[in-house]
Amino acid sequence: MTSLSFDRAVSYYDRTREMPDEVARSGIQALLDRLQAHRYAQLLEVGAGTGRISIPLLERGAHLVGCDLSRPMLRRQLEKYPAARVAQADAIDLPFATAQFDGLVTIHVLHLVGQWRAALREFARVLKPGGVYVNSWNWNAEGDVDARMRTYWRERVTAHGGSWRRPGIQSREELLGEVRDMGAAVEELTVVRFFPEVTPNEVVESIANREVSDTWDMPAEIFEASVGEMRAWTAATFGDLDRPMTVERRFMLDVVRFRR
Repeated sequence: MTSLSFDRAVSYYDRTREMPDEVARSGIQALLDRLQAHRYAQLLEVGAGTGRISIPLLERGAHLVGCDLSRPMLRRQLEKYPAARVAQADAIDLPFATAQFDGLVTIHVLHLVGQWRAALREFARVLKPGGVYVNSWNWNAEGDVDARMRTYWRERVTAHGGSWRRPGIQSREELLGEVRDMGAAVEELTVVRFFPEVTPNEVVESIANREVSDTWDMPAEIFEASVGEMRAWTAATFGDLDRPMTVERRFMLDVVRFRR
């Protein structure tokens, strides 16, 4: 199965994937601290996109290369930070030498990579002995407004015979199982807890406007039916669609060390 490119998202990606203040203040530095074994450590971000993570790392002095499947996303990163070093590449075929990097990071990427197991082996290949792979993910409470709405919408898609699943990894448990099968040691870290406000209408519109990748390849008939049902269910369940609701998020790191 092929990987999913974000070419179509370049015009709105930065607007819809904001950097929470809590992550910008301390999460990025914690990520760099885990990746950077020494001052001149060579780092790679796979799935760097428009530089949402790469640019803050570069601004903190990281020696980093960012690669991504999408050339338009990388062009946008260079518009924002012309000194960035970027390369167009698929995660399963990285154009770098064996044992080139001290650290490698992915941020919400592996669910987009069809051959994600092959990608993990590429990550291990390009890392130096003793190098570290850090996968960052956001913890979301299962019962919050965002999670409940997305779960309901996905259930309606399935009921209409559609599929919302992206081509890559389906759960964090799959990732942990695979890297452990590869002989890696894994450490889980909770870096930052934060509590943003979300309105039901914001969640509805992000799905209805096809801003999230699980909406992209869905037939129009199934998509429109599922969104209509989600709107009705959301109004009946939450009432005022513009009422802000506080949710809990956690900026999490899985720190992986492959053994050789």
